[in-house]
Amino acid sequence: MVMINHNNTQEVSRVNFPVTVLIRRTEDLDKIRDIRTIIFNKELGISQNNIFDNDDQKLEEFFIINHDSIIGTFRLRKENNSYKIERMGILSQYRSKGFGKIALQEIKTLSKKMGKSKIILDSIYDARNFYANSGFIQVGNVYSKVGIPHVNMYLDL
Repeated sequence: MVMINHNNTQEVSRVNFPVTVLIRRTEDLDKIRDIRTIIFNKELGISQNNIFDNDDQKLEEFFIINHDSIIGTFRLRKENNSYKIERMGILSQYRSKGFGKIALQEIKTLSKKMGKSKIILDSIYDARNFYANSGFIQVGNVYSKVGIPHVNMYLDL
């Protein structure tokens, strides 16, 4: 089920699990900043300068919400016939509970609806199996990004 609220909020889906994925635009950057700071800065030690950029003003931001609490976030970048998932993270107490998997399913659904043929991402090396379990394929070698090993991954739709 897709519901649209014309106040810059789109409910992508409602599933029989207590999670909803919402698309939000830049007026919610304070909430995005809070979640990213916890996950990327405090947990992973990535500098604030590397987790926020001018693209935050332009790209669609997504929230993963459970019982009215924002538990994760990610953004999508349009690249030709693809969407690129960026800055995906879920608060530690909600990991391994299916929220990320549901978010990826919704990204797939949205991508198909928008006529995209592929989803791409730069995965932290230690998170690559999470994406692989949802059908993403690793390409290329491991490389360093913000001081953390990463790999490129894609999913053909």
